[in-house]
Amino acid sequence: MRRKCDTCLCRTCLKACRCADCQGKVEACGNYRGFHQLDIFRQDAKRYMRILVACEESQRVCTEFRRLGHEAWSCDIEPCSGGHPEWHIQADVLPLLGGDCGFRTADGTGHWVYGKWDMIIAFPPCTHLAVSGAKHFAQKRRDGRQQQGIDFFMKFVDADCERIAIENPVGIMSGLYRKPDQIIQPYEFGDPFEKRTCLWLKNLSPLVPTKVVQPPERQKLPGGHTIPAWYSRGGRDRQKNRSKTFPGIAAAMAEQWGVVDDTSIQKCQSVPRHSLSYYGLTYKRVEELERLIRSGKYATVALQAAHKADNDAAEYILLSIMKKLSYEGLDKLYGRGEIDRVPCSRTGFYYTKKYFYSIFDKELRRIGK
Repeated sequence: MRRKCDTCLCRTCLKACRCADCQGKVEACGNYRGFHQLDIFRQDAKRYMRILVACEESQRVCTEFRRLGHEAWSCDIEPCSGGHPEWHIQADVLPLLGGDCGFRTADGTGHWVYGKWDMIIAFPPCTHLAVSGAKHFAQKRRDGRQQQGIDFFMKFVDADCERIAIENPVGIMSGLYRKPDQIIQPYEFGDPFEKRTCLWLKNLSPLVPTKVVQPPERQKLPGGHTIPAWYSRGGRDRQKNRSKTFPGIAAAMAEQWGVVDDTSIQKCQSVPRHSLSYYGLTYKRVEELERLIRSGKYATVALQAAHKADNDAAEYILLSIMKKLSYEGLDKLYGRGEIDRVPCSRTGFYYTKKYFYSIFDKELRRIGK
């Protein structure tokens, strides 16, 4: 098998990859058609997710998930400042929320994501929603800017994704939508700053503080009010700097949400990893076995063999043969909501399939077929 690109996670066509590690070193596989065929699994059968980090130009969260091996993409209409244009989509995020989409990253490389996103982490603009700008709310309600902010926020709430996290400062969405699942502070995650941050979560656990440090002193304002000292710093990029995710929080999101609590994903790891020749099979014999299965003959034998190979993956093995579908084809059916996700990795699935062929072949030979 070809060496896999550690930078873009693509192994379908390394020649098309623009990263320094791959360019000019590996011959193309011939399947490149303008987009990288992305694979959410590594060969060790450990689960990796496809993650869309919306409205993030800093790439702090995206980079932390990438560090753990996940296929994470940052998306923002602004250029990225995180130093990884190969992971950044500089475009409107709304057309991407449903998954099963193609896009080009800021370095000009085309990509395709099959099926739905495994997780969406969104940082919608808070300019028209945060209570810190309450004195301007009346004008923003009259000219429609606040309603636009509300509608944009709700697009993430309604996104078709199993796991969703939406971040915003304390603002009007706590009343218009619902109260957040938790409110966190940067100083709970090792950064000595104060900024109350709300998180609305779907199928994600609240973040657990990782390192509580001393909160900073607050700056006193006329009238007795106080605010965090760093928050009032001016400059041309004041708003952008105030919206960046603190490193400690970004790391906690990746470390705590980047582990999928799904034991079925670990299936197929114990399946023998052998080639067809190890089982005494040829590609011609496999084609004969598949024709017998599609004809409906020996259906009971095939079903028993599939369950013996792997009880959880049995129906997916037979479906892939009956419909002539690859692992990616099954993943597309999952993305359309027609089947559940295949309960094992891509590599594990194909080794399990070979194991199934060997069992099915032995049973047929045993009965003289």
